[in-house]
Amino acid sequence: MTQVMSHCSGLSFGVRCVLLRFSSLTNRTEVRKLNCSPPEIKRDDTVEYLWDRTEANRNRNFLFDEEKKRQRTLTPRIEKIEVNLYNIKPHEDVTLLMNRNMSTPYHCAQHVSELLTKRSVVALTDEKDLWDMHRPLVDNCRLTFKHFKDENPSEVNKAFWRSCSFSLGMVIQRAFKSDIPVILHSWPKPSVKCGSFIYDVQLPSLNDWKPSPSELRSLTSMFWQLKANSMPFERLDVSMNLAKDIFQDNVHKLKQLESISKESNDEQRITIYRLNDHLDFSIGPMIANVGQIGRVSVTCVHKLDSSIENLYRFQGVAIPTDLPIHFFAFRVLLDRGAKPLLQSIPP
Repeated sequence: MTQVMSHCSGLSFGVRCVLLRFSSLTNRTEVRKLNCSPPEIKRDDTVEYLWDRTEANRNRNFLFDEEKKRQRTLTPRIEKIEVNLYNIKPHEDVTLLMNRNMSTPYHCAQHVSELLTKRSVVALTDEKDLWDMHRPLVDNCRLTFKHFKDENPSEVNKAFWRSCSFSLGMVIQRAFKSDIPVILHSWPKPSVKCGSFIYDVQLPSLNDWKPSPSELRSLTSMFWQLKANSMPFERLDVSMNLAKDIFQDNVHKLKQLESISKESNDEQRITIYRLNDHLDFSIGPMIANVGQIGRVSVTCVHKLDSSIENLYRFQGVAIPTDLPIHFFAFRVLLDRGAKPLLQSIPP
């Protein structure tokens, strides 16, 4: 039986290491039209020690917020779209009446069950386009939800590793003392076979730095504190010029944007993600929220042979929350993840 519903969107730990700071709805057919906007995703004050309070980061977030507001003004009135949910066993297929450019796959899942809402990692529209769970839907579509226990979890795994790399960049940006510059570079495309997620970072003032076990544990502790708050990944597509303004303080990000611009054109849209107050760009999609990352550990940091001075590769291993693993098996993954990965080194 098809149902029609309407949606209203309504480490400082006090201890310092040498370099790192620890610093369903009813089954009745129902149609409702409500004029309200989706709730704002607010920054999480419980991870205050993970906030980047630099002027550059405040400027990045200001530009992100202003563009987000501007894009919302482009939808002056609420328009309805039909979203057909299918393959949502044990529930029946359902048709939802949602709000164009406001409602997201996450909102759709909320109309079905709490289990579907919690386990869904990404969505698939019209059986072809991967869609972030918190990305507004723009037209009528068929929607299905992907999770870690799918028969073919390939795309879900890529989103997971991509999100882990993004989160690792956030941790690294905030881990070092203020007198040690940290310039995020990039992370290679996710490759499950390599056994680790990666982020390459320039540390200009550190020559031949080899982190101690306690410093690796500090990074891991910050990661655990970050994922404990289940913050969602926000997505925003912006113009090339705005992207350059947002990352104007990062020479590596600017070069990457310039390269993208030359390969395409100035009309190219750049997808920027935000986790709490941390911004980075990626083709996406990301997982629904950082709480879907389960057991995690930063396993290795090593210097790369690159023309970029003092470029280091940070590696980590993680398991999704929905896939519990025995500590012995995880130890095997840790040992494998501690081996330096040397592919895709920036020139």
